Amino acid sequence: MIEYLQELRVKDGNNIRVINSHVFKEKHMTEDELEVKKNEFSKNIQEIYSSEGIKLEIIENSITEVN
Repeated sequence: MIEYLQELRVKDGNNIRVINSHVFKEKHMTEDELEVKKNEFSKNIQEIYSSEGIKLEIIENSITEVN
């Protein structure tokens, strides 16, 4: 099983937050699959915060394989 750590750095007003997510896959993900996961995660987080009336600015979105 391969573990990936996704880190999303966002700015909420004057606060900077880091939101982590772990992804587990049976085989290595391709570059295209990594990009899709990154986009889905940032979109989902933005929707969650938006539903609470909070606008997030995405600063950084990365996904790395955990050894």
